Amino acid sequence: MKSCGSFSSSHRYHKLVWGPYGMDSQGHPAGVLIAGGENGNVILYDPAKIMAGETDVIIAESDKHTGPVRALDVNPFQTNLVASGGNESEIYIWDMNNFGSPMTPGPKSQ
Repeated sequence: MKSCGSFSSSHRYHKLVWGPYGMDSQGHPAGVLIAGGENGNVILYDPAKIMAGETDVIIAESDKHTGPVRALDVNPFQTNLVASGGNESEIYIWDMNNFGSPMTPGPKSQ
C-alpha cells in the first residue's frame, strides 16, 4: 500500500482513529484523524493537510485526561461525537462542534 502522506509529531499515541466528521460541510474533505496520547491529550488532525504536505495539521487539542488516553471511538450515527477513555475509569464524550467542553457520563458530584 502506498503512503498518501506523513508528518512528524513529538507526541506518543496509544490510540489513533479516523472519523468522517466534516466531510460534508465543515471544510474537512478527508474527515478527521483523532489521536489519544500518553500524556492525556486528545488531538484532532486534518488528514487532507497531512496528504498535501502542510505543516499546520492540528485542528484542535485538549489535555483533559489526567493520564494516558487508552481508548477512542467515533459514534457511527452521530459522527461529530467521539468517546475517549483513560485510566481510573475516566471517560469523556467530545462533540467536535464544541470540542473545548467535553461531557462526562454518570452522575454529577455535588
